[in-house]
Amino acid sequence: MTKVIDCVAIGEEIMQEIQEETSQLKAKGITPGIATLLVGDDFGSKMYRGQVEKFCEEAGFNYVNKILPAEATEEQVKEAVLELNADHEVSGILPLRPFPEHISDYAVINSIDVNKDIDCFHPFNMGRLTLGEATFPPATPAAVIEILERFARKEDKVDPKDFFEGAEIVVVGHSNTVGKPIALLVLNRNATTSVTHVFSSMKGNLEKHTTGADILIVAAGKAGLIGPEQVKEGAIVIDVGINRVKVFDEKGEPVLNEKGKQKSKTVGDVSFEAVKGKTKAITPVPKGVGSVTNRMLMKNALKACKIHYKIL
Repeated sequence: MTKVIDCVAIGEEIMQEIQEETSQLKAKGITPGIATLLVGDDFGSKMYRGQVEKFCEEAGFNYVNKILPAEATEEQVKEAVLELNADHEVSGILPLRPFPEHISDYAVINSIDVNKDIDCFHPFNMGRLTLGEATFPPATPAAVIEILERFARKEDKVDPKDFFEGAEIVVVGHSNTVGKPIALLVLNRNATTSVTHVFSSMKGNLEKHTTGADILIVAAGKAGLIGPEQVKEGAIVIDVGINRVKVFDEKGEPVLNEKGKQKSKTVGDVSFEAVKGKTKAITPVPKGVGSVTNRMLMKNALKACKIHYKIL
């Protein structure tokens, strides 16, 4: 019987663990903190900023909200980063992208103290990840690993080390923020790792890789990319994709809301209902990997705080 992995419950477990560690640090007079850096007023960035603030409040962290106008110069943005680097109440810095066109991502990210780079944007931390010595693994890839490790312990009743070693793991997607780091994290755990992507699909080669996967991790950003024909019987499927699609009825007609506009819904890269029956376990979308991602960001900030105070 297929296990639909309860990622919301995993996220809540992790938050409880973070709260306990934070309380222990506060007893020593130490409080972790996160600063977000927003340049301009991008809607998506503002929404994410609000989520980070909410999670900081829940965990008992300090929160610093740094906002610069869209017309701020690159030098002004870098100066803001340097101020946050020097702020002892800030354990981790989270730059909210996209920046305005005249601001270089590279210039800003390279200004961040590598020990406050809690989402692994800095090339130094990506290099450590490549070498298998990650200080702060990126939040979404770390969430995937956390979900699999907890599944291994609770459902398979095996040590995560044995769970990963030698397993055939296929990653669909090769972005710098998700696909590549996930592949490195599982490779560093001695899994047999393959990386495919939309271009593999365009050449007709996707299925021959994915059907051999014991664990299939999909992060391509294309709704419905993976159907049952691409999945091995009894595989574990982790769907990282988040896509908004239009809703149609059984006749193919648009489904409208009360204002007469077509409804939309959030789906993953995997056709969940069609694939679910073939799997040993699968994550849903929504309420899937994203439910764990922000908690992993908090864990990185907690670790950064310990590094700063030489507790680790």
